[in-house]
Amino acid sequence: MNQAHDIAQRLAQCEAAIRHDPRDLVAWHDRGGLLFALERWPDALASYERVIALDPRLPEPHDNRGLVLQRLGRHADAIQAHDAAIARNPRFGIAYVRRAMALREFGRFEDAHADAGRGVSLMPGVPIALNARGITWNDLGRLDEAVADFRQAVAAAPQFAEAINNLGNALHDLGSFEEAIACFDEALRLRPGYPDALSNRGLSRQELGQLDAAMADFDAALAARPGFAEAAKRRGALHLLRGDYAAGWRDYEASLQALDARQRANGAVNGIPQWRGEPLACKSLLLSEPNGFGDALQYWRFIPCLQAMGAEITFQGRPALFELLRSSPWPVRFLPADEEPHGFDFHCQLWSVPRLLGMGVGDIPADVPYLSADPARVARWAGLCEPVALNVGICWQGRPERKIDAGRSIPLAAFAPLADMPGVRLISLQRGHGIEQLRSLPAGMQVLEPDPRFDAGAHAFLDTAALMQSLDLVVTSDTAVAHLAGALGRPVWLALKWMPEWRWMLKRMDSPWYPTMRLFRQPSRGDWGGVFTAIRDEAAAWAVSRT
Repeated sequence: MNQAHDIAQRLAQCEAAIRHDPRDLVAWHDRGGLLFALERWPDALASYERVIALDPRLPEPHDNRGLVLQRLGRHADAIQAHDAAIARNPRFGIAYVRRAMALREFGRFEDAHADAGRGVSLMPGVPIALNARGITWNDLGRLDEAVADFRQAVAAAPQFAEAINNLGNALHDLGSFEEAIACFDEALRLRPGYPDALSNRGLSRQELGQLDAAMADFDAALAARPGFAEAAKRRGALHLLRGDYAAGWRDYEASLQALDARQRANGAVNGIPQWRGEPLACKSLLLSEPNGFGDALQYWRFIPCLQAMGAEITFQGRPALFELLRSSPWPVRFLPADEEPHGFDFHCQLWSVPRLLGMGVGDIPADVPYLSADPARVARWAGLCEPVALNVGICWQGRPERKIDAGRSIPLAAFAPLADMPGVRLISLQRGHGIEQLRSLPAGMQVLEPDPRFDAGAHAFLDTAALMQSLDLVVTSDTAVAHLAGALGRPVWLALKWMPEWRWMLKRMDSPWYPTMRLFRQPSRGDWGGVFTAIRDEAAAWAVSRT
């Protein structure tokens, strides 16, 4: 209350000075800072723009204008404002730090890291610069470096709640959930009701299985900051994990509305109206899927639902997946991600379709297969399988640069109980990251690796899909390979971390998404040994039943 009163008094003094001299640069600039503190962003922006109009040579008002523009969600404009500040003073350290935060909004993480590093070099030991560089280290997946910067920032400024919160984020990403929660608790002690710390603590509590406490944190974060997109998305995911699809979709809708407004502020929407469930008869619908190949394969099942409503469908994405998606029985046009779309009535992200159609767990279309393999490729790779063996295709690692992969990937050595079974032949389906583990297998463990031609072309998963037709079973971590096997209607056993993604729900051994899938869950956090003991025992029983 005293702080608010002090700001009000100082603001009145600025207003009086401006009335006395409308060209008082200092008064206009101080007014902008006070309005910023009051979160009156448009008024603060007008003050800084008045200073720039009076004297465009000064770097500080350009930089502060950029900071206000970030708060308004206008990150492209903010970058230009910080550019102007740096052009006027190339050694303006805080301007580099602030520009780094704006660059992150466009996924320009390397550029952001370079700016943050420049800020640290110009302001050595300054907590705000160390905090910014820690954030960019985290963006790049360099978590140990991020933790080091955050710890240094907190050591220099023990009351720096943002840095303590960010340290908790990095520790969460490293899997140190209890230590992360301690950081969020401290950030909340310093700043009661801090929405980001509440939301982040909820995520760490969820990983520890404290689901009611996590839900309470997400509720509190949204109460403290209505429209908080990330907290709404996280709460939605927790509802979906628990099987409450109606509540989950509502939260996802709220998060998307906030993100859509932000995209519009950044000029990122191409002018095509977003589909929100309107009639689609004789309408053209542009679909995309930003979350990776696995999600595209999972949600492809909804294409006929949209076509039954009369929509003409075009899918825009990475061309590497187009050939596989063309194997579905539904007529779809394809547009590469780097081409500008024109002439569509609506656009929609594919994963939003079940939400917009109001689907619950029991409504998910689960008719498989809805993808197929090329017969010539099937014949080419069938020779990897032995008729008398139990041929098991395995995949163990996703893309480590994606934070969502944390805890999902499995050390290849954990498959040893399956490899040790008599009559079992393990065949690698792994491509890219993780394949190096084939060079350091435990003694006696054998995994057959297809030759280098296997899925080496421009089209993803065509050979994997073909080989799956000859396999008896696929055993995989939570990657796109699991979705491919399910979409092909092949038997697939999915090894899940203790607290999985929402789509796999809780406690179930089956999946409403894929009728040929079985789920094997860690009995405790990090316990892959328990998972593969269960898989081995089930495989042994299954092998007996097949004889």
